Amino acid sequence: MFNIDPSPKVSIIIPTHNRAQYIVESIESVRKKTYQNWELMVMDDQSTDNTQELVAQINDERIYYHKTTNRLGITGTRNAGLEKAGSELIAFIDSDDLWATTKLEKQIAALQQYPEAGFSLTGGFNFKNLLEPVDHFYKQTEGIKCDNLLIPFFRSELSTTTSSLLLRKQCLTVTGFFDETKLFAEVDLILSLANHFKGVILYEPLLYRRLHESNASDAKWEKGYEEGIVLIESYKNKMPVKIVRDAFFRLYMNFGEDCLLHKERKKAVSNFINGWKKKPASIIPLKKIGKAIVGYF
Repeated sequence: MFNIDPSPKVSIIIPTHNRAQYIVESIESVRKKTYQNWELMVMDDQSTDNTQELVAQINDERIYYHKTTNRLGITGTRNAGLEKAGSELIAFIDSDDLWATTKLEKQIAALQQYPEAGFSLTGGFNFKNLLEPVDHFYKQTEGIKCDNLLIPFFRSELSTTTSSLLLRKQCLTVTGFFDETKLFAEVDLILSLANHFKGVILYEPLLYRRLHESNASDAKWEKGYEEGIVLIESYKNKMPVKIVRDAFFRLYMNFGEDCLLHKERKKAVSNFINGWKKKPASIIPLKKIGKAIVGYF
């Protein structure tokens, strides 16, 4: 059971690198919040554009600009922000994303309603044209849920977008900061939070995630799936056997499809076979194996 002030201060961390074309809009979406007790730490990871100049032009004493002494990458930059965060609650927003005006207000109210919860996530949607949804994080767009979110994660029922996260800082004494050795460090941290604390999901779309070419890289797609296997292995003793089996099955099916997209047909077949071993009664892997073989010829 956590204690929380009626109007707690929130440390908001915004990591950035050469996002001058978007960052002001992201900062303004924070400044327009209905909840105003916050500090915003702009963590600039050695930008070479005019990011610093643009931030300096915003007249708001709650905004602090920090430039890293060397390139840290997004995970290291988030951790540098965590080192400076002094508030009871911590939130993140990427420098190309936007928040709904009520995001902080509603998440803080949720944590007050559920004092046993250590963190909160929200719904949201991806967009290319301003505020025109491409797809939503969840099928439902209203309602609230407080629960152990570890199993929902492995059922693929949980969106782990960092810009939707609000957490109690004291949780980090248990989970630690982001693991900078992980490709998907944000998923790793949120999963660790879900392992140790209850969480609250607000299904309402309160985060708007911008899609553009510079955030669509898949250069390390294989390592991502390798980390997925490690994650399932790490938590399999905490879940029912069926949940573990289904999680492996989905991972192998998705990995196989990505292998096909990258013209790695033998590796695709190998993953489809691994999936079939997890669920031998399913015809889905057999169909996908056939698809891979036909494509080869």
